[in-house]
Amino acid sequence: MAEAREIRGSNRTAREVQQDFAESLGYAEEIIWDLLSQEQAEILHKKLKELIRDPPQPPQSGVDRSAADIEKEEKIRNKTIADNKKAREIIFDAVWEQRKYTNRQSLTAIIYILVVTDENDVNRVEDSRAYSCHAVFRARRCVTSSSGSSSDSSDCCNLFVDEIGRVYQNWDQYVATNELPAGVMVAPERGIYRLGRGGVRLDKYVTPAGSTKKKVLGYMDTGSAIGGFAAACVPIAALLTLPVSGPVMAVAGAVGLASAGYATTRSGIKLVDRSQHEQSINVTNREARGHWLGVVAGAVGLGAAGATTALTTATNAGREVGAITQMTVNGMNISSIVVSGTGVANGVLDLILKVQDGDDVTGMDVLQLSASLVLLTHSVYNFKLASTIINETANSNISGYRETLSRNQRRAFDKAAKETVRMQGNTRGKLDIIRNVNEMPSRQQFNDLYKINKNLNQEGVRYSFASDGQGILLNGEVQTTAADLRASVQHSQGQNILGQVSQPIPASHSESGSLQLNGVSRASRLIGPLPTSQPRQEPSTYAAGVFVLELSSVMVDGVLFVLENYGQIIFEHVINAESFETLISGMAENLEADVFDFILRLTKTFMDTMLEDLTSRLRFFISTEAVLFRILKQVLENYRNRTYQYVMDHTGDILQAVRTYFLSLNPNSYTGLVQKCSTCVGYFSICPL
Repeated sequence: MAEAREIRGSNRTAREVQQDFAESLGYAEEIIWDLLSQEQAEILHKKLKELIRDPPQPPQSGVDRSAADIEKEEKIRNKTIADNKKAREIIFDAVWEQRKYTNRQSLTAIIYILVVTDENDVNRVEDSRAYSCHAVFRARRCVTSSSGSSSDSSDCCNLFVDEIGRVYQNWDQYVATNELPAGVMVAPERGIYRLGRGGVRLDKYVTPAGSTKKKVLGYMDTGSAIGGFAAACVPIAALLTLPVSGPVMAVAGAVGLASAGYATTRSGIKLVDRSQHEQSINVTNREARGHWLGVVAGAVGLGAAGATTALTTATNAGREVGAITQMTVNGMNISSIVVSGTGVANGVLDLILKVQDGDDVTGMDVLQLSASLVLLTHSVYNFKLASTIINETANSNISGYRETLSRNQRRAFDKAAKETVRMQGNTRGKLDIIRNVNEMPSRQQFNDLYKINKNLNQEGVRYSFASDGQGILLNGEVQTTAADLRASVQHSQGQNILGQVSQPIPASHSESGSLQLNGVSRASRLIGPLPTSQPRQEPSTYAAGVFVLELSSVMVDGVLFVLENYGQIIFEHVINAESFETLISGMAENLEADVFDFILRLTKTFMDTMLEDLTSRLRFFISTEAVLFRILKQVLENYRNRTYQYVMDHTGDILQAVRTYFLSLNPNSYTGLVQKCSTCVGYFSICPL
């Protein structure tokens, strides 16, 4: 900052300089204020111009300079002027805002903080002759009388606004959380210039940047950033088809998630800190935007990772995962890629701009970029739709168990598994298999089934896994165990179990497909492009596979819907054709035709009327999948048991709720009205400005 001047080799000590400031800005033991009315804002602007001075115009003659040198110097000068103007505006806004405590009149005073960097002993820093100088505004907040008419602020809280526009609610908070450079600060006692018999009263403190805690935090930031970059390299290598072992990928995932979690926490703490010090936390602010992207990317990315793990765990346990849960996981995974990608782009751009502008690149900048990069790379590498995760997890679980069986046991297992899928369908059938695998006490049961396989074929009976994980089903009707069935058939012991079977072999499930132990089987309600569709060129802006979807149709309860009738804007903003297809297929399977049509038309309306405004405010790319999912979620959560007409009547409410959700990324803060100060003996009131 231009206003922070470093003074080295001075003939005057830090105490002598502060004594001069006290004699100029203080008066004995009194607390001095500068009073400005709400119409005198220009005076404060002039003060700030004196504190933060622009570089003078270089001489036009007398110096031999080339045209290139002149142009370079002018460019540097113009940038300095622009930076100074921005800094003055930030400080002005912060100081002028404090009039809310003094009935719209500004009561402030300027103090100066000297930071000594070549001496660590607080008892000797007053004699140092090397220090930097930092201006701070003090503003009145509390008064001693509860009536509000007193002007006495002795022993009360004062507000402090530093050179970067941070607002501190009292002196203790300033000492503990300021952004001064590492060193020992020499300041007027409690931020007020008071002159006693021994001269100005001074306080000396080690600045937060020089504390052990801050240094350790810096090491942790650096270590976490390095770990994040290293973890990001592994999936990048895998995406480039380089050989990466499973254990290495697992370790990289654990390190990456740990780094992302740490960065998310740090970004959240930074946002809270900015809010507490009345700094902008709007996404339009460059620093705040980086923190917000760090928080959102971390929360969404870690949430998506957790949801995916939960989905895999549920499938391994044989629990059925509903369509809504699958769509939720899909939405979280897609959102993770979008938000973390935005974080990477924002972080890279910020670093480039800072380097070009000559600004300092902080450890937090690198940490946030590292976290966004590791979340993006791992999300892209691991991205799979929920249906794919379920199928692959089930396949892996079943295949792993199958490999533990003997040859004869495997034959019996395969027969039971295929019959289960044939009767129950691919997804539910696999879950029934997993439940039985998890509950089966002994593999001997498959030996029993293998021994009586011929007898069962002669009787026209097929066995499958029971849905509750307890035993087997004969022709989908009679539930028993393999041991009891073998005892009955081979040794005529116990009940005549085959005699209880009265139903023929059940028909195949409509979506059974074929059991694949090492692959994925999917069912879809989508129909490819109709023969009557008009051929046209694929737009260059479409993502891969989106154009085919636009030309496709969907059958819902016997009603055919042509997707291109919902407008091109829907397909222009699809970022992943597979995820969009999954959402459409899920809607087709679970919604009535009129509701399906309503949600797609509502998606088009939202994107036609609200998308541009939201994008300009949030500066995020909002995908069709995200909009469609949010509208679907609103309808299912709030209007599930309502009539179609009722849902139609609340179109505006649905659109507004979805808009509010996206706007939630653009935070706002507010201040409540209180009377008694919680940290001092004084009272204060807040008035609207």
